[in-house]
Amino acid sequence: MILFTAFKGINNTSFQLVSQIGGQSEFLTNSFRGVAKDVCGIEAQYDAVIMFGIDKNLKNKIRIEKCTRYNGELIYTDFDVVVLEDRLKEYGISYTVSDNPTRYLCNAAYYYMLKKNLNTVFVHIPSIGKMNEDFINTLVAFFKNYL
Repeated sequence: MILFTAFKGINNTSFQLVSQIGGQSEFLTNSFRGVAKDVCGIEAQYDAVIMFGIDKNLKNKIRIEKCTRYNGELIYTDFDVVVLEDRLKEYGISYTVSDNPTRYLCNAAYYYMLKKNLNTVFVHIPSIGKMNEDFINTLVAFFKNYL
């Protein structure tokens, strides 16, 4: 079973995406303390976790995060990023892969989740104004097929 996470907020693109994907989902608080509490409070065990957050610099493209650096600790995911890349190519979804973690809330959420489940991947998506309707519909279809 796969868990999808996003950040709370009706105008948050990650919230909108995960709401449309369906399946098992958790919506995280938009604060460092809140996100730690939210992630630590997830009790169920999942085969994989796919987390979403926004990067306002992206446009009709996603970025896959391979690792997190938080509290002086660097953790890489065990999620099969190569398989994810192959599937993204099949759908024609533009993407980049990063091993240079951000220093904000998404990175903290990823850190806490990787401490619970190494088979987790974090995907940054564009904000609403930086993606067209076809792109979001393709993302929804793509991630629904992960269920």
